[in-house]
Amino acid sequence: MVIAPLAAFVIAVSSVRTRRGSVNTAMLGALVTLAATLLVGWGLAKRTSGFTASYVYLTANVGLNGPTAFQNFEVDIVLHADHLSVVALAVIELCLIGVLGWHRVAGRNEPGPARFQALISAFLFGCVGTLLSTDLAELFTFWALTGGATYLMLAHRWGDEAAARSGRIALALPFLTDLFLLCGIAVLYSRYGQQNLSLLVPVLHTTAGWTVGQIVVASVLLFVGVAGRMALWPLHSWLTQTATTAPPAASAIAAAAWPVVGATVMYRLLPIFVNSNADTMRWFVIACGMSAVLAGLYSLVSIEPRKALVLAGAGVTAVGAAVTIHGFQYHGFTFAVAGLACVYAAAPARAAGELAASNIANAMRTDDMREMGDAWRRMRSSAAVLLGVAIALGVSAAGALAIGVDSRARFGMTLGEAVFVVALAAMRVFLVTSSGPLRRRRAFEPDRVRDAPRASLGWPYWLVLGSLVLAATSLVPAWLTFLDSGKHSTATAATYALWVAIAVAGLAAAALSIGGNKDGSLRASSWLSLLPERLESAGQNVLSRYVVNPAVRIVESTERAVPAADAAVGRISHISGRYTVAALHSGDVGVLVVMAVLLSLLVALLSPGVLR
Repeated sequence: MVIAPLAAFVIAVSSVRTRRGSVNTAMLGALVTLAATLLVGWGLAKRTSGFTASYVYLTANVGLNGPTAFQNFEVDIVLHADHLSVVALAVIELCLIGVLGWHRVAGRNEPGPARFQALISAFLFGCVGTLLSTDLAELFTFWALTGGATYLMLAHRWGDEAAARSGRIALALPFLTDLFLLCGIAVLYSRYGQQNLSLLVPVLHTTAGWTVGQIVVASVLLFVGVAGRMALWPLHSWLTQTATTAPPAASAIAAAAWPVVGATVMYRLLPIFVNSNADTMRWFVIACGMSAVLAGLYSLVSIEPRKALVLAGAGVTAVGAAVTIHGFQYHGFTFAVAGLACVYAAAPARAAGELAASNIANAMRTDDMREMGDAWRRMRSSAAVLLGVAIALGVSAAGALAIGVDSRARFGMTLGEAVFVVALAAMRVFLVTSSGPLRRRRAFEPDRVRDAPRASLGWPYWLVLGSLVLAATSLVPAWLTFLDSGKHSTATAATYALWVAIAVAGLAAAALSIGGNKDGSLRASSWLSLLPERLESAGQNVLSRYVVNPAVRIVESTERAVPAADAAVGRISHISGRYTVAALHSGDVGVLVVMAVLLSLLVALLSPGVLR
């Protein structure tokens, strides 16, 4: 599982140069990895415990006479495969295979094909290593490798100025949140001297000198680090700002795979969060609930289809994260894994939505939904994929909410609003692009507004079908039992119907609003979109005034001061050298007289009462 994508990467960077050969190499690596994953899953089918392979990678004696946990620094390579990691890897690999199949035909004009396919193999290698790791140092290493490959994929169009500008946020924001994750790991190691999760969690409350405050700080740092890569609102801009400038395959892979990786890692880290305090867990749940609602609302005011779908998918991810964290709040709850099933179900649909929206935007030569329309007649295959994506995103959370959330509680009402808004936002993208007249100038050239090549159209369909299958399996308690080997109760049919009805209501609301007055709804969206843009502009102005500009002035003054200080030091050294040479050429008696006079003067000045 680990070697196959690494071997594909090495072959791609060392020997493959053609577009077709690089795609075939990356596809072969993904297929072999999927076959190995399924083989491990078959071996785990009748086991409740996973397979573990441990190797000592680095051992160093720090020579510290203190607690034994800190006398040796050791980094182990611990690969642990269980049901959850196998399913998460299978979802990621299926998404990558579907995107590669689409990119092989529809992305044939992208520059640097061999480099891009090699980055996809490196990305898959990082995902496999991250999901199989239980040592925090090893986990962060693979996590950072995956993040680096993600940035290089999103900034792949190096000759495009717009891609270069948008690529900055894809580098800066995730790098900042990754630092939060690294700091959280450092806080834990500095107190407990353990990096292996299986050894760390049991000693959180038994190690001498532990405090709740340190566990809270570590939990907050870890949560922010994971939430940044999951692209939860407001940490989503590294995906939204690159959605229109990065290669569609790169955006689809990042939008589909990172929520799966982040949610699974968060599930592994939740035993640490639980050991903090109840208030911390409650605020994590509140943050995820607010992120789910606000991501859907931001999607409603977006006028770019790919950005709108990224935000709608971020809302589903936030719902799944909220259910997962809520499942760890109390010992009697056993539905935390249902939130992961929700995130897994939405991942293939998010990839398919990015690919289909890219087909429509490229054919109509615009990213403005106010100029789009008539895709159902001109580009029916891509439009049908968007319809399936809207349905899949709307119903993907139904199973998790039915099992783990009380619809009459405030938490249930918040997540219900999030599901309604997400379904409305996803359906809005389909209806706006598929109905009404095409106002782009290409409307006068109908033969040029056509769908992507036929060979690439089937892959998004398979991704949507996989998402719907995963959403249906999340309603079955046996599937949840397979994921975490626990016991899960089933909800009533009325409860399932209630949450599905909320998603259907969101789809219907989009049909009513856009079907009644498409132009009016788009004008309202464009007007409302000015508010977050103005808020973002105001925030950037404040940041520039109080942070960026002072920092730039400090740097400029330092740049001027350092050469001046160096020149002054040089002059002083030169003068002192001249005096030293002169002293050497003078007589010894004269030097001794001068030194005696200076010493006497110094003693006199330092005597009590002289300087008073």
